[in-house]
Amino acid sequence: MIRDHALCRLAEIFKVPLESLRPFHRFDVDLKSSFVSDFRRNELDKVSDDIHDVADKHIMKEFASDKTVIGTVEDYCNHMIRCGKLNPKEVERLLGVKIEN
Repeated sequence: MIRDHALCRLAEIFKVPLESLRPFHRFDVDLKSSFVSDFRRNELDKVSDDIHDVADKHIMKEFASDKTVIGTVEDYCNHMIRCGKLNPKEVERLLGVKIEN
């Protein structure tokens, strides 16, 4: 359920058909951002915001030490699933899904 909503979120951000997304697609390689001015957020900025918005302090430390890197569609989905267990309210807010514990 979280994976499906995470995929929908990525399709919405990158303005691509949902069925075109593949787990191995890499951000800024297969899924590129469009050019925007310094005053607007591009697609990669939005993905980065999502990733950090749902992360708890422990995961933020993992990011800082490069233990956790989100580089693919699969990484993003797995991150949302993991954070859905640790920080369900933020994942619910971001993805618009009710997480049942």
